[in-house]
Amino acid sequence: MGCRERPQLQVPRVTFGCATTFHFAGNGIVGLADAESSLINQIGDATSLGQRFSYCLAPFFSDVSSALNFGARATVTEPGAVTTPMVQHSSAVGAYYTVLIVSLRVGNTEHDHQAAGPVPRHRRLRTVLTYLDKELLDPIVEALSRSIKLPRKQSPKPKLFSLCYEAGGLEVLDKVFPDVTLELGGGASVTLKAENVFVDLLLRTVCLAMAPVTHERPVVAIGNIMQQNMHVGYDLDQHNITFAPADCTRSYPSPPAFVSPR
Repeated sequence: MGCRERPQLQVPRVTFGCATTFHFAGNGIVGLADAESSLINQIGDATSLGQRFSYCLAPFFSDVSSALNFGARATVTEPGAVTTPMVQHSSAVGAYYTVLIVSLRVGNTEHDHQAAGPVPRHRRLRTVLTYLDKELLDPIVEALSRSIKLPRKQSPKPKLFSLCYEAGGLEVLDKVFPDVTLELGGGASVTLKAENVFVDLLLRTVCLAMAPVTHERPVVAIGNIMQQNMHVGYDLDQHNITFAPADCTRSYPSPPAFVSPR
């Protein structure tokens, strides 16, 4: 693997698996969970980088590659950065990183997530849409529909997209988009833009990128669309996750990476 100051870093005795068939569009999976055989833990055990990584997801239809950082480069230093603690989870969701979603505020109205259940809600990495309990999602849909003054449009997939508008792109929606804030544990407030809450389906259609938790998808999850243009850092040593707004289509400030093998 390469970094800015050192073209290659050799990590000895890396454990990995092989497969001959994949049921998704890709050539493999990099494991970044807090598990013994994950890449992040193997790097942390074998080098001075520690158990830290971050990513900056470029917008969904962008032709720019997203950034994945390790070590010092995974430090989130952008203005507006907020940090929330990781929450201990059961073995049933051991592949996920878990944070507490306190509420989601639309305009001046706050919708309490804990009212839907006392247990911490989980954020899952491998999902595009954000999945919320129906008890929280329904009032959010109602609040957004009252606030956004654009022509409504029939959903192309009603079971997946509950709220759609006619708009020539997210830039049009952004002009009438209300203030939306995701409140996380530890007092972290993440400001969400139109591109974090809606997805452009083209053909002058933008739809809410949130769906209800179902029996098939039982885990509450913060999806990739909600994390677009955010620098998100995971510090497994300090047990926290940091979010900051960023332009992920361009380079963003980060400290240089100095690496030494152990």
